[in-house]
Amino acid sequence: MFKNYYRHGWRNLLKNKLSTLVNIGGLSIGLATGIIILLWINDEYSFDTFHKNRDHIYLMMQRVQRGDGISVGDVTPGPLAARLQAQLPEIKYTARCGFGGQELIGTGTKSIYQESIYVDAHYLDMFTFPAVSGNPVAALQEPGNIVLTESAASRLFGQENPMGKIVHHNGQHDLKVAAVIRDVPPNSTVHFDILLPFRLFSLSNADWIDRWDNNRLQTWVMLQPGSSLAVFNQKAKPVIQQSSDEKTAELFGFPLTDRYLHSGFKNGKPSGGRIELIWLLGLIGFFILLIACINFMNLSTARSEQRAREVGVRKALGAGKRSLVLQFLVEALIITFLALVVAILLAKLALPGLNRISGRSIAFNFLQWKIWAGLVSLLLLTGLIAGSYPAFFLSSFQPVKVLKGNVTQQKGSGLFRKGLVTFQFIISTFLIITTIVIYKQLQYGQNRPVGYNQDNLLEIPVRGDMGSKQALLKTDLLTIPEIASVSAGTDDLLGFGGGTNGIQWPGKTPDQDFEFTITWVQYDWVKTAGLQLAAGRDFSADYGADSLGCMVNEAAVKKMGLKPPVVGTLLGSNPIIGVVKDFVANDPFRSPPPMVIYLGKGGMGHTFVRLHKTTDPQQALAKIEAAVKKNSPGFPFEFHFTKEAYQQKFNGLRSSGFMFNWTGSLAILISCLGLFGLSAFLAERRTKEIGIRKVMGASAGTIWFMLAKEFLKPVGIAFLVTVPLAILAMHAALRSIDYRVELQWWMFGGAGLLMLVIAIGTISYQGIRAARANPVKALQAE
Repeated sequence: MFKNYYRHGWRNLLKNKLSTLVNIGGLSIGLATGIIILLWINDEYSFDTFHKNRDHIYLMMQRVQRGDGISVGDVTPGPLAARLQAQLPEIKYTARCGFGGQELIGTGTKSIYQESIYVDAHYLDMFTFPAVSGNPVAALQEPGNIVLTESAASRLFGQENPMGKIVHHNGQHDLKVAAVIRDVPPNSTVHFDILLPFRLFSLSNADWIDRWDNNRLQTWVMLQPGSSLAVFNQKAKPVIQQSSDEKTAELFGFPLTDRYLHSGFKNGKPSGGRIELIWLLGLIGFFILLIACINFMNLSTARSEQRAREVGVRKALGAGKRSLVLQFLVEALIITFLALVVAILLAKLALPGLNRISGRSIAFNFLQWKIWAGLVSLLLLTGLIAGSYPAFFLSSFQPVKVLKGNVTQQKGSGLFRKGLVTFQFIISTFLIITTIVIYKQLQYGQNRPVGYNQDNLLEIPVRGDMGSKQALLKTDLLTIPEIASVSAGTDDLLGFGGGTNGIQWPGKTPDQDFEFTITWVQYDWVKTAGLQLAAGRDFSADYGADSLGCMVNEAAVKKMGLKPPVVGTLLGSNPIIGVVKDFVANDPFRSPPPMVIYLGKGGMGHTFVRLHKTTDPQQALAKIEAAVKKNSPGFPFEFHFTKEAYQQKFNGLRSSGFMFNWTGSLAILISCLGLFGLSAFLAERRTKEIGIRKVMGASAGTIWFMLAKEFLKPVGIAFLVTVPLAILAMHAALRSIDYRVELQWWMFGGAGLLMLVIAIGTISYQGIRAARANPVKALQAE
């Protein structure tokens, strides 16, 4: 029976080549999109699943009640791990983690920067990073050891056995390679090239490592099997309150399995995260596939007159409705299978480009059962959705009527088909509007005044012992004629990480216990960065008391409620010597945070160099490199132009914009394929009518408009329905962005006009072709 269904279905597809090609084209694009999205979602859900103990590992986080709400942080004090291990029997292991960033390791004449983290030995008892050689857990117990990944060992030693070799670390320590582990998988939330003993980190940060009022470390715990997270959190909740002056801090363990996808918090409670992006992308993929299925439905029901006599004959010969439904479903599955084959090829071709754009390494691995399960599910789901309505619609024809030649469309079928076309263009128009808004938001952020002069400003990262030689480096740099000024800071101008609360000032009220962003800088910071002062002055060596003073930004002044004159006001025990005008810090789309700037006494993490406007950058860089290497010969020269680094902050939004451009373009393409097929069939079905109208004197324009108006109405209705929905959706999406673009009428009008032009262009070929056809031939054919 199924063999007969297959043979008959295949013959019918070959008989109607245009309809078959349009259906396969639309479905293959929709299925390719579905395949890529499924692969991306599968990759997202795979993060951190390679850890064998993942269900028992938790990151210790703390909720802190502030005047403006409850904040959640994932860094904790240094003594916390030992206190938890001693007090809570539910804990099997604890491990602290400090991020070293890019650090220099070398051997002989070869030196390279590698991503480093400092961890307690039990870190590798908790997390699964398999050893290649040596015992990593034992290695991390001694501060004179280092653990390398395979790639780091290869980069440093080539084909030599690295075990026991000495590595020079940051120009300060000689460490022995005591173990080599496998490379960190791409689907890990933490990435590193080298592991260093936490005791080494403690030795270099002894001034704060044992303080309860300093939150800089991650603290991980692994619970005993069978332990209840709720019971553990209840016991852990007051630990920080008991040990520090922070009486509103509540400690809790957050599951490793939720960290990647569910890391969003709102007012102290878990709220969304990357899972929202997964749902959004999955929804977009479903709608694109649905558009392709709608094309299939439309073309199948539009061709109902051609299939009516076939249905009538089959029913007259005894065929039941069930067998007819199966026949049409088999046809739909044949088309879907062919489309799936094409879709797999399209997805394989598209994945490398998408990986380059997104920075991912998503692979199409046919050896995974999940891939095959997904493909089979896509085949069945798409085939059944696309073929169900046409199957039941065509099988419902009454044989007596159709065999007499009465094959008029069923009541409401035309309206239903127009409704499906309208739904297609609602989705397409919505995606176009979304693309326009994302593009304008990106442009709005990129063109936002940053509050300081980024031109001719470069930043040199301070590595290893370079910090102790910063004063000498500054002296040498200032002798270079192309340099206007030099300064330094603990943070670069694009990202500020430190923060504190509890600062006192005159007139402070209980509800003003908010968090300040804190940074330390050296003399001439405002001048070198190109910032502007609203009041007061910059730190200067001409004032001996500046080490006791501080500067604040306008956001801090506003939030503290200070009235002029602000200069001289005590912030804690530090008088304010200057007010810096607000500038973009961290997020280009957020309002500047309240900030306090202190004069730093030790080494800074970043050196800033301001070049003269007329300076040739390449000539200046050669001299700057010579000065850096003179003071730190063991460190490769690194630098970043601030303007270029700032633009990289928009890469994520650019990727999102590309995603919407891509999905919107595919939705439009599939919709246009459906319109092309429907317009071709309509022109073919009305050949006699068109011939008679032309004989009666109708112009080509009249004929074209007669055919076009049937499809332009759904486009207009789709636009009217989409605009209010898009306004609500865009307002909701932009509400959480401080610095956002205002929605304007042209964003919606432009999307509607674009869809109108695309629709007219799609149907015009068939309309003009029908209008220019010889009416004599059409009537002779009759």
